[in-house]
Amino acid sequence: MESPYLSYFSLKEEPFSTVPSPRYLFLTPVHATALSKTEFVVQTKKGVAAVFGDTGTGKSSLARLLHQKFLDHGLHSALVTNPNYPGPYSLLRTIALELGVPRVARSYADMLLVFKSFLLTEAVKNKKTIVLMIDEAQTLRLPLIETLRQLVNFETNDEKLLQIVLFAQEDLRSKLAHPRGRNFRSRIVMASTLDRLGPGDLAQMVDFRWRVASGGQEHPFDTEAIEALYDYSGGTPREAAILADASLLLAFLEKEKRITAATVKRAAHEREVNLEGQKEAA
Repeated sequence: MESPYLSYFSLKEEPFSTVPSPRYLFLTPVHATALSKTEFVVQTKKGVAAVFGDTGTGKSSLARLLHQKFLDHGLHSALVTNPNYPGPYSLLRTIALELGVPRVARSYADMLLVFKSFLLTEAVKNKKTIVLMIDEAQTLRLPLIETLRQLVNFETNDEKLLQIVLFAQEDLRSKLAHPRGRNFRSRIVMASTLDRLGPGDLAQMVDFRWRVASGGQEHPFDTEAIEALYDYSGGTPREAAILADASLLLAFLEKEKRITAATVKRAAHEREVNLEGQKEAA
């Protein structure tokens, strides 16, 4: 269903949707560095890269952007989301299916052999770069992390046969610090951390997303409204997008063409009341 404010603001698409579309990912210097470091690990076939960040900092969007770039450049890439499978066999079978392994085996040990044979054929004989990308990697339990360690150990004298990129919240760090996770952590060649946006970056993000959605038009948020978006979101891109979207709807309902700090404040207040409930007066 089309958002009611699109035609009112002469928009072609919703500028502040929280769906992780690569087209709407605003690359701050930190995001761009994470992108470059990850591409380097994959292109040089060094094994494992990791991107950490709090909820809403752009990990999923970055994962999808990288996945599409890899596909566009002819790499054999698969993106697995929410990898909290019940056991190693389930995870390995899913990875194999996502990468197009032509057959599966009924046991974990046999599945490893099938997967290794696939990697030798595709990566060595056919000279392809095989990439496994895992979003929400903080949900991986220790036995599943051990499975990834086994997979990344498939290698020749010159290169890793499988390149793994993890996108995870901070919880994964503690799992990797566990004695059962340290062997895999030692195989992470490069890691990056996505930060919250500063005031200037947030202003640029609003402008970038609006221009994508409108075909190059200027956005209706005044300077104080942008400052309010930053104050209420704490610089988290997803929170800022949610508040910006709610502010547009309020402005549409009130027949306003400009978004002011007061509009953002009302949107933030309504969100807080509905999420936390109306607090009783003391």
